[in-house]
This record gives sequence, C-alpha cells and structure tokens, in this order.
Amino acid sequence: MNIVWLKILLLLVMVIVTCIAGMLPLLKLLRKSAASASSLAKRRGFSLMLCLLTCFSGGVFFATCFLHLFPELNEHLNHVIDYHMDVSYPLAELLSCCGFFLLFFLEEIFLLALPGLAHSHSSSLNTRVVQENEKNGGDNHGIEHCCHETAFGSDENEDSATHLDFIQGSKAEPEACETNCETVKEDPPILMKSQPHAHSHGIRSITFVLAISFHSIIEGLAFGVQVGVWIGALFISLMVHKVIVAFSVGLQLARTHAHALSWVGVSILLFAAMSPLGAVIGMFVQNAHIDSELRDYIILVFQGLAVGTFIYVTFFEVLLHERDNEHPNLLKLVFMLVGFALIGLLRLFDEHEHNHIHEHSNEHFFNIFICLLLFI
Repeated sequence: MNIVWLKILLLLVMVIVTCIAGMLPLLKLLRKSAASASSLAKRRGFSLMLCLLTCFSGGVFFATCFLHLFPELNEHLNHVIDYHMDVSYPLAELLSCCGFFLLFFLEEIFLLALPGLAHSHSSSLNTRVVQENEKNGGDNHGIEHCCHETAFGSDENEDSATHLDFIQGSKAEPEACETNCETVKEDPPILMKSQPHAHSHGIRSITFVLAISFHSIIEGLAFGVQVGVWIGALFISLMVHKVIVAFSVGLQLARTHAHALSWVGVSILLFAAMSPLGAVIGMFVQNAHIDSELRDYIILVFQGLAVGTFIYVTFFEVLLHERDNEHPNLLKLVFMLVGFALIGLLRLFDEHEHNHIHEHSNEHFFNIFICLLLFI
C-alpha cells in the first residue's frame, strides 16, 4: 500500500477511535441510571465514581506532562546546545513557566473581554436558591430535590422554570452539590458559598480544550513526517495514549458542562481532529528545506510553551477542585497513582522505539510550525 494512503487510513481510524473514547463519559445509560438513583447512598456512589475517574484522568495528565512532554523538551534542549550554545540557565524550566503564565494570562483576558461570564453563574445561583426556599415556605425539600437532579443531569422536571435555572447554574459539580444537600438544612448560605469556581467554567473549558488540542497537534506532527517501518509502531503508541487522554478529556468536559452536552460533543470532535490535522500538515511539508539551526530554536520554544500549558491544565483545570469535596482523599490519591502508573508503563515500553523515531522527525518540525501558523 502507498505510504500516503496508509497514513490517511490510520488517521481515519485515529479520529473514530478517539471520538468513541471521548464520548464514553457522555453515555446516556450511565447518566440515566445516576439520575434515577433513589437513595442518598446510591447518589453518593455515582458521585464517588465520577470523582475517582476524574482523579484517574488527573494522574494521566500529570504523568503525560512530567514523563512525556518534559523529557522531550530536555532532549531537544540538549540537541540545541550542540550548536555551540553555552547555557547554564535552566531554559527548559523557564520556557515551561512561560507557557504556564501565558495560558493563565489568556484565561484572564477572556474573562475581562467577556464580563458577562465572570459572575453570572454564581450570582444567579444564589438568587434562585433563595427563591426556591421561599416558594417552599422555608422548607428545604425543594432544594434537596433540585440538588438530586443537579448532581446527575436529570431532565425529568425541567418544566419548572426555577428548577431549570438552578440546574443550569450548578450541576457542573455533582459532588459539591451533594454535600450541600445535607448541609443546607442547617445553614442555607453554605450552598451559596460552595461555588467558588462556577463563574469561569466556560472560559476555563475553552482554555482547557485549546491547551489539549495544541498538545495533540504536536503529537500528530511526529506521525505525519514519518516514513518506513516506524509508522505502525508510532501509530500504536500514539493511539493508546490518545484513547486514555480522550476519555479523560471527555470526562472532564462532561462534568463541568452537564447541561451543554452538545458543546462537549463538538469539543471532543475538535480534539479528535487535532492530531490528524498535525499529521496532514506534516505530510504536506515534510520535503521543505529550512535552516536547521533556526528550526531547532523555534521548536524548542514551542515545546516549552506546550509543557507549560499542560502543567496549567493538570493542576488548575483537573486536580485543583478534587480535594474540596466530601470523598476520601486517600482513595483519590490511589486513583491518581493508577493513572500516573499507566502512562509511566506506556512510557517505559515506548522508550526504545522513541529513540529511533525522534531522530527522523525533528528535521521537519520547524516547517510544520510555520505552515501551522499560516493555517491558523
């Protein structure tokens, strides 16, 4: 089979498999069974399951950052130093920090540019909680019922405008809401206080998708420039990693946007297309000729920024809020370690073939980045 057609076929498989893995957290069967849970114990069980899966995905992102991306950055830095560049400053760490602050800055710029998203969620939530409580004559049963729907995305009682608004305002964090169901009977303001990060779900999800997609494009570039027998080995390695990360991305987006599953689906489709996009760009420009030294300097900067954005996503978007809910932190740690160990094992098996593949792929990266910037 022609090498180009083989790559196209493998890229189609990559898109399909990545979409399936990313859509798994959106399965209606799981959401319906969670919404129909009749007892508090069952609702706690579903909330715990979502929490532990999120911790697993956090371990996946954590390991990807420090066992995959950061070693790649250091390796390329050592390659650049060979150009008679005497550097004692920790450039890899500096570039990573720049990427971290860049994504932080972009998120804040989005919040300033779109002030309507900054506080509307939490303020509307507080108002509707009070309205719901007043309509029930001070009885918290209505709030408890709403919270039951909120935690698991039930659509059964959306005929009530108050219930619908409440669901849209707060069901992004099931475990936090479940805790509130118990504490609101004693002190209703606790419910209002426990939404510290609800104001920026939309903006943070945009930066989350952008950072993950940027990393996926970089992954696809290595595949696009390959020729020869290493295509199959690289595809298998990339595919295993993509499936795990796609499931983690789908889970994270589904939890923070349970009321906008269509948006989550579109985000998953875009994420699935990013690696093939990078591969296609690599296939088109793999024969371009540009000064190798300048090319490697530009690659170093892009790789460093990618590491920083992934650090931001790992700690600010995935792991930051998991310590605040009611579930046991030691159990969360165990699932984080499982996700970390999985990527660590993949890295161990991938190390040998990576040494062969990397030496063929570097020479095309600068051309690819230039074309990518022109494409954007």
